[in-house]
Amino acid sequence: MPTLDRQPEALMRELLEALPQDWSCSPDYAPREPSAEGYDLDMRERAQDTRSQAVHLRPGEEIVLDWRLIFSRDRPDRTTDGAVVGALRSPGGAHQFFVHYRNVDADPAGLFRRWSDHTPAHGIAHWLQQTARATDTDLIERALVEERQDSLLGENWFPCRSVLVLDTETTGLSTDQDRVVEVAWLLADHAPRQWRSHLINPGVPMPADAYTVNGIDDSLLHAEGGRPAQTLDHALDAIAEHLRDGAVLVVANAEFDLQLLDAECRRHNLRLLAARVGVEHLKAIDPIRIHQRLFGARRGHSTIPALAELHVPGGAIGSHTALGDCHATLHILAGLLRQEGERIVRHITVHDTNQSFTGHHVIGARPRPTLHHLLALSSSWPGPSTPSQTGPNSRSPPLPAEAAFRRRPRPGCRAHGAGVNPPWRRPAP
Repeated sequence: MPTLDRQPEALMRELLEALPQDWSCSPDYAPREPSAEGYDLDMRERAQDTRSQAVHLRPGEEIVLDWRLIFSRDRPDRTTDGAVVGALRSPGGAHQFFVHYRNVDADPAGLFRRWSDHTPAHGIAHWLQQTARATDTDLIERALVEERQDSLLGENWFPCRSVLVLDTETTGLSTDQDRVVEVAWLLADHAPRQWRSHLINPGVPMPADAYTVNGIDDSLLHAEGGRPAQTLDHALDAIAEHLRDGAVLVVANAEFDLQLLDAECRRHNLRLLAARVGVEHLKAIDPIRIHQRLFGARRGHSTIPALAELHVPGGAIGSHTALGDCHATLHILAGLLRQEGERIVRHITVHDTNQSFTGHHVIGARPRPTLHHLLALSSSWPGPSTPSQTGPNSRSPPLPAEAAFRRRPRPGCRAHGAGVNPPWRRPAP
């Protein structure tokens, strides 16, 4: 590795190669002449940063002001956090470099760490990414606690009593071959009530492509990940208990997550989630699929951050964790119902001519979607059935007949189910 105070460009390239894709970096060199354009402003900014870093210095240490690297990380709420990397001169003249990670929402003073001149870039990148991940987790936990107290969603935001939002992080996109490395769930009624997140060490290397997306690497999984069978079994038992009690399952990109969880269960000889709930097929509301059915599969509108910008006022809290995605998915669904409830009802009536719905929630004079509307627009609806009053996966008494879901064949088609390809059975675009 090159000497850091002489070749900062090499350090920048190595760190960017070792960090996930949401990190960026800009080098900052001190103007050599006081007459240079922007010299005063640059010096003031450097002095301000140096004062914040000085509280971490040991006696005799000095920050070299010739250069610094400013790393920033884009967050889903369009804010940034990041770090300053610079050179540090010790009392004996030896050179080190420092990383000052700062997120004013979590810790105004930031975290300061020294590194030797020969530390591999991937070691620094791991510390920087996991520091950012720990900050994300702390911010989400604080947000959930505050929302539990404030009941921000409102009493009638959803047509059933409660929802359970599920999300996973994985080693890739193959439901047959890739593995779950994190699973999280969030139970909410008119506010978040319970939540859990579990890291899982699958025993296989984390691919570089997956790390660039979720920021989970082998070091983190070896240090904090649980055994796959035991961790997954514990998580699914808790999820199934809430679904049996009537919570409605909500999963962004539900088909992928649920198929991958089933594959993991088969791999470790565990009971499937549906079997734990006591149903043949799980039914889940998929906010991403609902959005695509309403507006088309526009480019970029198949991710949680993209939909959070559209449907969550101010954007979702920035996070790159499964629990953070659960939190964002909950607010995306609430935003869809608040902003597009009437469109959802009209869409079912106008576009899905092979379906018939009667009854809907009414708040004031506005029709609001029922559970039937939301399930029909979600990709995971497996076929005609009568959802229960408290949740489609619970075993409670069914709804009255006038509010039940009915299905009739299209004119000109053969008998029910023959030659018909209803929208919820079509593959996602």
